[in-house]
Amino acid sequence: MGFIDEIKRLARPYEDEEDDEEFDDYDAPAPRTERKDKVRDIRESTGAIYAAEPEPRRAEVPAPAEERPEIPWRVAGELFRTYIVVEQGEKALLIDKHAAHERMNFDRMRAQDYTPMSQELLVPAVFTPAPEEGAALLEHLETLDRLGFEVADFGGGSLAVRRAPDYVDPGDIEATLTEIAGKLLATGSAGEAERRDELLHTMACKAAIKGGWKSAPEELERVARAVLSGAVKYCPHGRPVAIELTRAQLEKQFKRA
Repeated sequence: MGFIDEIKRLARPYEDEEDDEEFDDYDAPAPRTERKDKVRDIRESTGAIYAAEPEPRRAEVPAPAEERPEIPWRVAGELFRTYIVVEQGEKALLIDKHAAHERMNFDRMRAQDYTPMSQELLVPAVFTPAPEEGAALLEHLETLDRLGFEVADFGGGSLAVRRAPDYVDPGDIEATLTEIAGKLLATGSAGEAERRDELLHTMACKAAIKGGWKSAPEELERVARAVLSGAVKYCPHGRPVAIELTRAQLEKQFKRA
């Protein structure tokens, strides 16, 4: 039997060459899967060549980006008790420790969950500001409280400070509040957020380590780590906190290049 005849026979199982009217001996057609297997066997036996069905295309999953390993660094020293010297690979960084630490404080104070650490004064600090400055401070007592100050009217144009942030020296309380009063007057028409940022600039500066002061190695390393991580790039006033010198630049200065 030829290939075509066999295909026809499988496609029309109801045909009976001997008796078209007799159905008692009729066998039910094979299940579809079995018929496909028979057709496949016939095709293979006759040498027919058929192209294989293409495999379904799989969606390409992009490879995860490789994290760049951090280049090791070390604090090599400090210049003039103001600039931290950091060596990293083929470059060196000079970090203004006060400006960098001021930025760290500003970002921390600006956070919504920030609560200033303040301390009660054994003896209230009493001072007499200029009338307009005193009025500005009394008008913003709630703002001063959020900054860590407890200020009250002492009568006669004087103010009594009973509580202050722990990083403000008692001898510096009057100067700090006078500076805050000046900013309150200067930002009188500004929005609350802008006024708050101006005040936080002052407080962040007061809380920062100072240029010319001796700093502990751990403190220098903490500031350097914040700069090298990219978290700190500019001080709150927009000035850069670090400059970079490459080995090639230094060798060129010494005419070694």
